[in-house]
Amino acid sequence: MAQQEDGGYPRLNGSMICSGQFNNMIVSLVGQFASAVPTGNTVEFVCCDQGRATVILDQAELPENLAALPEMYYELIGQVAEDGSLVLFVAREMSADMDMGTYNQMIQIQQNPKFMQYFGGGGGQMESAMATN
Repeated sequence: MAQQEDGGYPRLNGSMICSGQFNNMIVSLVGQFASAVPTGNTVEFVCCDQGRATVILDQAELPENLAALPEMYYELIGQVAEDGSLVLFVAREMSADMDMGTYNQMIQIQQNPKFMQYFGGGGGQMESAMATN
């Protein structure tokens, strides 16, 4: 399991949340709900890479306008459970016209060790690099 910095959380796609690398961490997922109707206390979420994640609704509820705006993209903030599902804390409405392919490419770049320093994952290296430029 990766160590999580205070005050920050990684942005993930569907394959990353299922990898086990982020279990017990607070993360962000962007995509669309597969349905406006939960099954029990869970709902399926289609992530930016078209991977699916199960969202657990024990700590939060679905957005009220979900049925009226099925094309809307959302950012979900929650904690990854041991089984790769997401315990939802909050869902933020984003936009109906996001380019998920571009967003997914950005996430892959952020998670690439070669570029992590530019996205807050470099342990302070970003700040020192900016100070020397």
